[in-house]
Amino acid sequence: MVRNACLYDLEHVPFYVGRTLYFQAFDRLYKAFQEFLQALFISRRTYPLAYNKWIRQQVVEWLKLPRLYPQLPLLLSVTKFESDELVAKAHDLQKLVDRYTVEEP
Repeated sequence: MVRNACLYDLEHVPFYVGRTLYFQAFDRLYKAFQEFLQALFISRRTYPLAYNKWIRQQVVEWLKLPRLYPQLPLLLSVTKFESDELVAKAHDLQKLVDRYTVEEP
């Protein structure tokens, strides 16, 4: 369910960017980011401390995904806010969702 919610939010980012609603697009991207973290923990049957604190420790040490962590801050680092960069970030996050979370049957 969380994975599907994440993908749903990611699908809306290009729509909002296309309508020049950049803050709404970023909000959907950030919401999808949080849902991705939740889906990541659920798929690995691990209970997190929080989805907005100690992310490095939880991803690297607890989930044993040291290659994933460096990609996470980049998803929320936007250099030109009013641009298609948000769409590119949504696409990058979708690739991580597909790679690191398991789709439920």
